[in-house]
Amino acid sequence: MTDVGNERPLPAVNQRDASAVAPSARALALLLAGHRHYRTEGRPRARTSEDGFVAAVLSCAEPHVPADVLFGGLDVYAVRTAGLRTGPAVIGSIEYAVDGLGLPLVVVLGHSGCGLPAGSGPAQVRATATALRHGSRLLDAAVTDGRCGLVGMCWHDEHQLLSRILPVAVPPQRHPRRRPPSHRTVRRG
Repeated sequence: MTDVGNERPLPAVNQRDASAVAPSARALALLLAGHRHYRTEGRPRARTSEDGFVAAVLSCAEPHVPADVLFGGLDVYAVRTAGLRTGPAVIGSIEYAVDGLGLPLVVVLGHSGCGLPAGSGPAQVRATATALRHGSRLLDAAVTDGRCGLVGMCWHDEHQLLSRILPVAVPPQRHPRRRPPSHRTVRRG
């Protein structure tokens, strides 16, 4: 698949090399290996009882290939919303995955053939990743500190391919400072 804007084809990752890298990169390598299995075998691998969650995946609720199937049968903590919309329940679920379950990676997974009005393609994937960081101090701190990775991906229904969506730079959260009232704003009685 050729590059389209800020979309890039997913690189091949050697699973043996993944053990010497950060947990988020290791989780991404496992997901990519699972996706390669799905593409070559056409079905997910059988899960074993000791498999645990590899990553949290926020995906569109519109029917397409489910995240666990798309990633080759790996166990993912799946959160699905219409058009990748975020709100308190979604942010709380992602925060639980990162803080409560200790998952090292959050994937925002859109798809190109979304029939919802705003869609869930590459632009919405970027917007959702930004909204997650701005809506959650916990997630923003985990990403900033390197405890968790945040990756955007898009499933291209027509080509049956998964591509990584490069983020638009997300500025750090700015929390407004409270300033003491100036002498002009204080009413004197």
